[in-house]
Amino acid sequence: MKLANCSRCNRVYTSVPGGRDICQSCMREEDDNYRKIFNFLSTRPAATAQEIAQATDIDVKDIYRYVRENRLRLVQGDTGLTCEGCGIPIAQGKICDKCRQKLSEDLKNDIDKSRPLKPQNPSGRREEPPDPKYLKDRRG
Repeated sequence: MKLANCSRCNRVYTSVPGGRDICQSCMREEDDNYRKIFNFLSTRPAATAQEIAQATDIDVKDIYRYVRENRLRLVQGDTGLTCEGCGIPIAQGKICDKCRQKLSEDLKNDIDKSRPLKPQNPSGRREEPPDPKYLKDRRG
């Protein structure tokens, strides 16, 4: 077990590999806040982040963080978020669909370039596996 400091309240807690960087009490509070937002949006789906913050007493920064984490989606024009790639307004996440597609293509191209090419058989015929009796002779 590894001890760490909570990124929100700075208390010491036991961290779990691959888990969140906050303690149990902050995690509970964050989950409660998310539930408040979710319940509010179920009655007012087109509410702005500022309206949600006023109605639920949750900081707008936390609301935007939920949007960045793809846990929450706000109305397109309200998010206040921009794509980290091209700067256009986005509704959720960190990059727009166009930049996500370009990034995916670039990664695929880089992976394809890094793969070694298989040597081509000039005759075009399938190569036969070596005769096992000759392998025995080589092994001694």
